[in-house]
Amino acid sequence: MSNTKIHVITHKRTNMYVIGNNEKYVLYDCLWHDSFSVIKSALKEHGIAFTQIIGLLISHFHPDHAGSFELLRQHGVAPIILDYQMPHIKWLNNFFAKPKNDPARQYIPIKTELIKPVTADTAKEILRSCGIDGKILQTPGHSDDSISLIVGDSVFVGDLPRAETTVGFGGKAEASWCEISDYNISKIYYAHGNTYEDIAAIEKWKAEHLDD
Repeated sequence: MSNTKIHVITHKRTNMYVIGNNEKYVLYDCLWHDSFSVIKSALKEHGIAFTQIIGLLISHFHPDHAGSFELLRQHGVAPIILDYQMPHIKWLNNFFAKPKNDPARQYIPIKTELIKPVTADTAKEILRSCGIDGKILQTPGHSDDSISLIVGDSVFVGDLPRAETTVGFGGKAEASWCEISDYNISKIYYAHGNTYEDIAAIEKWKAEHLDD
């Protein structure tokens, strides 16, 4: 990951990530339905053109993570959507169809017929094409369509509950962290709050999990 750059774009207390090198990038999440101008300005500030973005990953299809999806697609950003995520797009479209959730009518419904879902292996190859040695894991716990992205010693987890809060509770979130902890992770990037190194927390979780 030494040549990989990570840019954070934050809007309304939600983080998305721009990951890549000086030539090609991939997006992890795309914020709210009214975030596109924020994303566009941030990319320009970082010197990144839409033509340099080879794909968009969505941690899960909730309003604060996939709201600008269709606008980005219309600007040439290709979606990288896992097959098991596809059924969850309908929920997001239905959420914003309610006037109370989008009174200014800014959300553009995602056109599922234009999306060709991929497998995790295909997604890995797409990432490799832009110089990212990444791996996508299915990590339910917050929602069943949640995915995490591992790049080098970093993991991007969206809204997956923090590792230290899942110890001993079992269930999907703990199982997801169990899978993540199999990798040599030193940095965890969340969708909300500050990005921070969390070596101690995940190692504490790993030790307690293995002791059970």
